[in-house]
Amino acid sequence: MSRNQVCVVVGARSGLGFAVAEEMAKRGYDLVLSSRNPKEAADTLRARHDVRIEIVPGSVAEPAVAAALAETASGLGGASALLLNHGGPPVKPLMAITDEDWSQSVEIMVNGPLRVLRALVPQMQEAESGRVVAVSSFTVKSPYAGIGLSNSLRAALVNALKTAALELGPEGIMLNALAPGYVETGRIREWNDSYAKQRNIGVDDVRAQTLATVPLRRYGTPEGYARMAAFLLSDDNDYISGQQILYDGALVTAN
Repeated sequence: MSRNQVCVVVGARSGLGFAVAEEMAKRGYDLVLSSRNPKEAADTLRARHDVRIEIVPGSVAEPAVAAALAETASGLGGASALLLNHGGPPVKPLMAITDEDWSQSVEIMVNGPLRVLRALVPQMQEAESGRVVAVSSFTVKSPYAGIGLSNSLRAALVNALKTAALELGPEGIMLNALAPGYVETGRIREWNDSYAKQRNIGVDDVRAQTLATVPLRRYGTPEGYARMAAFLLSDDNDYISGQQILYDGALVTAN
């Protein structure tokens, strides 16, 4: 692998984004990390891995962030891989979602990621090669009640990436979504807390109920997810594009 391979990771501060950034660093990729506060993640990874790491603070919803990511990646030699990740939207039933909820969440979950994609694709086009992965969710294939924003907007981004895979494939650019099921992150703990309050039961009861729906009877790990994402983002992936792939322990198949 060329030493100047560069991976841009949006939403890199913690959870799945940080795990993917670390896995790419293990593979020798230089990194551009973005989140509202990426410094701590960058410092941690610099201490562990001998790669170049730059940061772009800010929210994916801010238009200036996309331009800054492109400029920073160009300074390292150009983006060869891109992970699109972002925080989850408010957890609300569909009928409780306001116009403001929709507009704010669309900016974070659809417009922002696509703005970043548009900013970085020219670097991949110049190299005639590139890999893009979006962090999606199993609920795109099997929607859950109570999370209408996530169900709807993640599906929109997945279909946008599938369209981009058709349009950019002739230029050597491959795009996929990697959908986690129940993975041991802060987001799943937030989700369990919300469901416990909605149902007036304990968080441990919610966890037990969710695990009972997973044939493997356990949550996935950020590290396991990251290894799969890193394959899709690397040159090891030579033919997978336009897909949403599940990392879910057979959850969707079973339900």
